[in-house]
Amino acid sequence: MSFSSDLKKELMEVIPKNKHCRYALLGGIISVNGRVENADSADKNGLVCIRVESDEFETFVSKLIKIAVDIPDEHVISSQEIMHHRKLIITDEKDSERLRNGLKVYNSGSRLCTNEMLTERSCCKQAFLRGAFLAGGSLSSPEKSNHMEISVPTEAEADKLCRIISSLHLSAKCMKRKDRYIVYIKDGNTISNFIGVLGASKSMMDYENVRILKDIRNNINREVNCDAANMAKTANAAAKQIDDINYVYAHVKPEDIPEGLREMAEIRLEFPYLSLKELGDKFTPPLGKSGINHRLKKLSAMAESIRKSNGIQ
Repeated sequence: MSFSSDLKKELMEVIPKNKHCRYALLGGIISVNGRVENADSADKNGLVCIRVESDEFETFVSKLIKIAVDIPDEHVISSQEIMHHRKLIITDEKDSERLRNGLKVYNSGSRLCTNEMLTERSCCKQAFLRGAFLAGGSLSSPEKSNHMEISVPTEAEADKLCRIISSLHLSAKCMKRKDRYIVYIKDGNTISNFIGVLGASKSMMDYENVRILKDIRNNINREVNCDAANMAKTANAAAKQIDDINYVYAHVKPEDIPEGLREMAEIRLEFPYLSLKELGDKFTPPLGKSGINHRLKKLSAMAESIRKSNGIQ
């Protein structure tokens, strides 16, 4: 199962005890998936319907409607919609109106919009966000990327979500994608905190565990890559030094090379894979890295001078 489905499964395990939080939770769902049907006259507000995309979500929304608004099961029916979606329709006009009045939702064309009064309390803000995420949210695995989003139908609802998230000391951005508006978060720490705000403590811990393991692997890879790069750099430098030493030996008699440089050349030729520090340990007394580096540069300068005198650039 994906992170999104695991998170949604955890969020659907509990329905708030307080009536106002139940209203806010249902309001968050309606803000994303709420519709109006049969509103064909001035005195007819139409029937409330809510799109559902899975059996689990349909069961959860049906249960929530019954508990929050006390609408009988027989007045809430499931109907197939275009493509692979289904919708729950409150078939009784009086029940639909009761839901509107209780949740302070209102018609806006064919959609249902929520009132700011629904999220005045901090706990209701969290419940509203939970409903919105259940209806239109998705969460990428932190193994791949840090990305959480909620897809909503209107810019007004997207702005409302951003304000609610901001009021809880988190930060989200909004963009338009085709005919929908996307409220999204790309910062890993913020996403983790957002999951906590939704009330999914297990999913938050799972998310953090994956992030920690990913960071550990990345740090190990960086260290390995750094070590490999240093080894390659050392090997390339040693190859150049040996090439210069051999060139000097090919054109200068060993006895004409200063004793310190000659000793340096012999040790480098004998130990081609050692680092500067390891080369220094071969001297008696040992030489520091700066001393080794100085002598090798002298040998390279000598080789370069001979090349120039021979017309080699």
